[in-house]
Amino acid sequence: MKTKNTAKPAGTVTRRTFLRNGVIATTLMAAPSLTTRLQANKNSHLQIFQIGVGGIGGMQRNGLKKHKRSKFVGFCDIDRNIMKKVAADYGGAWTVSDYREAFANRADTFDAVIVDTPDFHHAPMMLTAMKHRKHIYGQKPLVQQLDELRMIREGLAARPELVTQMGNQRACRTGRMQSVEMLRRNQLGKPVAAYVWTGGIKRGHYFSAPYSDLPAAKPVPDNLNWDLWRGPINKDIGYSDDLAPRRWRAYWDTGGGQLADWGCHLLDLLYFAYDLPSPESVITHTHRASNAGHSSHNQSTLTYPGGDQFARDKFVVQYNDSGLLPSFSALGLPPMKVGANRTMVVCEEGTLLLEANGGITIFRNGKVAENEPLPKVEPRHHWEDWAELCLGEDRFVWAPFNVGVRITEPALLAVKATRYPGQELLWNAKTHLFTNHDEANKEIVGREYRDGFAPPTFA
Repeated sequence: MKTKNTAKPAGTVTRRTFLRNGVIATTLMAAPSLTTRLQANKNSHLQIFQIGVGGIGGMQRNGLKKHKRSKFVGFCDIDRNIMKKVAADYGGAWTVSDYREAFANRADTFDAVIVDTPDFHHAPMMLTAMKHRKHIYGQKPLVQQLDELRMIREGLAARPELVTQMGNQRACRTGRMQSVEMLRRNQLGKPVAAYVWTGGIKRGHYFSAPYSDLPAAKPVPDNLNWDLWRGPINKDIGYSDDLAPRRWRAYWDTGGGQLADWGCHLLDLLYFAYDLPSPESVITHTHRASNAGHSSHNQSTLTYPGGDQFARDKFVVQYNDSGLLPSFSALGLPPMKVGANRTMVVCEEGTLLLEANGGITIFRNGKVAENEPLPKVEPRHHWEDWAELCLGEDRFVWAPFNVGVRITEPALLAVKATRYPGQELLWNAKTHLFTNHDEANKEIVGREYRDGFAPPTFA
């Protein structure tokens, strides 16, 4: 039985409350000040260039549909049919198949970039946008490689005036915001541990059952530019409808499996609530090491340094995919049917169970707490708040990129560690390297980029 989000508000959490509380202030203060932020064009409209218009790209356009100060002026996609159809709804918008062409020839026509492409394109595209001083909305997970976290951080240091936002739109759900505040105020006591899990997998879905090899190449449809789809990948990957448009997530070179894809929707609660630093270590147990395809039934343990805000000297997060739940009985919780994509935080005085879309269940003394008071929170608009911030208004966004890299980091560590099942990897976030595994540093931290598609550098 779930605790309703409307039950017994325990005081309104306003923007001022967030700032006073400190940790969430870290998120907001990460956004550039009104005086240093790049302003949008003289028409007081945010002119947007979108890269990747199909699939989730439609969600971003719909999210800004009612925002009268936003205007999509250009589109990029490697599928001519989809791009033509979308552009027809935005009279006067220009189109390109190669995003590099837009930055080379049309950079003066747009203020901001929305990146809605497969994960392996994110870093090259976002860093190119930073180089050209464009505000950015970037889809989650923010990047695909651990070394790309470093690149983004260097870009942010060089371009502090830019407004950025990662696409974890679920953070604005009422129940998720209430959960953040409940944990921040220790309503259930200090945190002991966290358990996080995704759903099951099946062939034909976004992730699919594990593959041992890349799919066999097929003839490229006339409407696709496959060379541009391959982009930065420095190997010959042939076209297959088992890669595009959706199941690229299941493969090592192109996606991050369930652990990376869902991590930013499930692990973000812990970062917003406790301002977690980088993990000290990761160890992932799985039935087979990932190869061309990502493995399934992964059980990853992420260990964080403890502190006064935690009940123990280490804070451990168990992050599983494939519907692998913790034992409710071992945690002293009643048996119950629980769905996929959940975050459970076990505290000294109770346990919070949060659904990806914001449903809350609270346990106290081994039972569901029927009347647990929930904080009242201000509504947020994920897309419009980003756009208003770009335009110089004072708005709050949950995941600017300096927060987005911290949320993406544990998800990437969990999935990259599937190459070395059962081996604890000690992570140094300052160097973006493992301190105890030279082979892992060579094999799973970065990648070689194809000529012409490497991310620009700022160091």
